[in-house]
Amino acid sequence: MSIIAAGIVSLLMTVSAGLPEVMWLGDPVGSSSAVSLGMGGCGFMEVSALGILENPALLGIADHGLQVEFSAGMDFFVEKRTRRVYDQFESSIGESEIAFNKGIDFFPGGAAVAVRGIDGFPESLAFAAGWRVPAIYGYGYERTVRDAAYVKIGEEKLDISGLNNEFNLVVSFIPSDVFSFGLAGGYVTGSRDVTWEVLHVDPTLDSTRAHRRESLSGIVTRGSILFVPDRRVFVSAALEYPMSLSVSPETDGDSVTWNVLSETDYDLDMPMTLRLGSIYIPGNRLRSRVIGEFYWSSDGSLEFEGENLGLKNSWGINAGVENTLPGGPVARFGFGYNRSPVSSALDRMSFTAGMGFNIGEWNLDLGASFSPNRWRQTEIAGLPSFVSGDSLTVEETDTRVMFSISRVFDL
Repeated sequence: MSIIAAGIVSLLMTVSAGLPEVMWLGDPVGSSSAVSLGMGGCGFMEVSALGILENPALLGIADHGLQVEFSAGMDFFVEKRTRRVYDQFESSIGESEIAFNKGIDFFPGGAAVAVRGIDGFPESLAFAAGWRVPAIYGYGYERTVRDAAYVKIGEEKLDISGLNNEFNLVVSFIPSDVFSFGLAGGYVTGSRDVTWEVLHVDPTLDSTRAHRRESLSGIVTRGSILFVPDRRVFVSAALEYPMSLSVSPETDGDSVTWNVLSETDYDLDMPMTLRLGSIYIPGNRLRSRVIGEFYWSSDGSLEFEGENLGLKNSWGINAGVENTLPGGPVARFGFGYNRSPVSSALDRMSFTAGMGFNIGEWNLDLGASFSPNRWRQTEIAGLPSFVSGDSLTVEETDTRVMFSISRVFDL
C-alpha cells in the first residue's frame, strides 16, 4: 500500500470536509486478476501468471508450459456527505447534504508470463516476469460553498489521478513435489496528480487553481515458500520488503501551501508485509477450490526524518470459493476485510462474485466487488470539520469490475 505523501491543501483543510483515506494512501488494487477479485480478493494464492508476481513460490504448482495473462478493470465510486444543521439555539434539527460525488476510473490490472518446464533447463527451475498495478489514485470531490445563512458563495473542486506501476522478475526453485520457494524483485514507478480549484460568486474575489504532481519510484523484494502436505492442501507464506520510495514533487498554478511531508525531493519509508494463505480442494463433483488469506503490514513503524507518521499496523483477511458448474462456467464468490492504518472508522469490507468461461484454449474471467463504508468525520483525528465539534457523516460505496484473459501454451 502506498503511504502518506499527497495533497491536502492547508487552506482546503479550513473550508472543506475531511477527505477519504484513498486521497493520500492510494486505493490498493489488491486483486491483479478477475479470478482473485471474484474470490474475495485472494490474489496472494491465485495460481496464475499475475498471481505468481505476488507469490513466486506458486510456480511450484503452476501448469507446465508458457502461461500468459492480462487484466484490466473499472472502479465506480459514490460518496455522499451530510452535516448536522443547528437552529439559533444550537440544537440539532436534522442533516443537510453538502456534497454528492461519483466517478468512474478505468485502470490496467497487469500483464505477465510464467514459464515452467523449459527444454535445457532443470525441472526444478521456473521463471515469471510481468507488470502489475498495486495501487491507483482516483478521487473527485465537488461541493457548493455556502455561508452561515446557506447562501451560495462559491464552488470547490478537487481532482486526484495517477497510479503505481510495478515491473517484476521472478524465479522459483522446486526441489520436490511437496516444497517450493521463490524470489522476486520489482521496480516501482508511478505518479500522482492533485488539482484544487475554488471559484467565488463574488467577482471581486480571485479564484484559485493549484496543481501538484509527484513522481514516485522505488524497489520491492519478495520471498515466499509453498508447502504441500497433501494433494488437496496447499499452504504458503511470504515476506514483502520494499525499499524507501523516492518522491519528486512539482507544483504550478496559484501559490498555495500544500500540507505534505516535503515540498522538495524526499525518501519515504514503506511497510514490510507478511502474508499467509492456503488452498483446499475438497475433491467433489463441482471441482471446488476454497482459498483463505491473511496479511499484516508494519505501517505503525514508519517514520519520516526520525518522526513517526502516526499510522497503525494494518491487516486483512480474504476468503473465497470457486465451483465449476456442470456443463457450464465457473462460479466464484468471497469476502474481504481490511483494517485501515489511519483509523478503525475507515476499515473496509468487500463482497465479491465472479464467473469464468472457456473460449477455445483461452480462459476469460469476470469479477466484481462491492464495498460499502460509513463513517463520521469526528471519529478520525486530524480531519477537519466545518464547525468545531460538528459531526460530518460520509457514506461511500466502491464497486469494482475486472476482466482477465489467460492461456497456457505447450512448450
